[in-house]
Amino acid sequence: MMIVRALPQRFFPSIWMGEFRSKVEFDRSLFQLAPAFSVYDWIDDRVLFSRHRFTYPAYCSACEQVTQMRIDWLFGGCSSTRSSVHPAWTETCICQKCGLNSRMRALIDFLRVRCNLKNIKNAFIAEQVTPLYQVLKRIIPSVIGSEYLGPGHKSGKRVFNWRYLQYIRHEDLTNLSFPDCQFDLVITLDVFEHIPNYRTAFAEIYRILRLGGLLVFTIPFFYEQETTRIRAVFNSDGTINHLLPPEIHGNPISGRGSLCFQNFGWDILDELRKIGFADACAALYWGPWQGHLGYPFFVFYAIKPKTVQRG
Repeated sequence: MMIVRALPQRFFPSIWMGEFRSKVEFDRSLFQLAPAFSVYDWIDDRVLFSRHRFTYPAYCSACEQVTQMRIDWLFGGCSSTRSSVHPAWTETCICQKCGLNSRMRALIDFLRVRCNLKNIKNAFIAEQVTPLYQVLKRIIPSVIGSEYLGPGHKSGKRVFNWRYLQYIRHEDLTNLSFPDCQFDLVITLDVFEHIPNYRTAFAEIYRILRLGGLLVFTIPFFYEQETTRIRAVFNSDGTINHLLPPEIHGNPISGRGSLCFQNFGWDILDELRKIGFADACAALYWGPWQGHLGYPFFVFYAIKPKTVQRG
């Protein structure tokens, strides 16, 4: 029996392809990106040797070793009637050891490669019942996790959940229970699209970050859009006005899923800067050697200034 030992990550190429701070900057790069995307597309098609569920070996940043990545078409679709059906790239390629999908592992890789984890004393992630929270807990033992349990709960309260048979901390990102400047790092994954007043959530995260603190997040992102497309809004009486057909995403807490209120465009970076973040950026990634296929996909980050200017 052959024993395969884990290889140090330095033997694998980086998955990070570039950073963009606006649609104008991204569009200016398309002349160089187009040939690269044609190569990525060719490789992606060769990896998809079957339309059935399959696995292939790749390096997992969460496990820090080569594992088996499972690709399926559970959330697959196509962009037009002329294109082929493809997997939902950010939701698939799931590591069979840690259970993290592509976008989760990309965020973990961002933290390992781009951040000095030794300097992170306090961190908050807007998840608690997911495999990602367990992975992050091993990397940053002091991390605090939470879930949104509904409008009937007060932020900071621990509520027993019968589905998971555990107490879960409730936090509303638009009204967090934490004091000012508590965290070095705040993480969210595919959350902001479910918050109609997401700008308030940005402001709350800015408030609880220390000076020089970092927000890292993922969102379903529409890179062809300059401005965010609003899908639904709340009426004054609390009912929902659907401007577009309802779009429901999965929710680990509720089997009913969560309504998507907006499809984000590049102006989300401007909104973060308006809140006060010194920098806001979309980091492009791709790399089948780490189980990341499809393009273009991004991990977003924003930095709170080390000094705050007072008017």
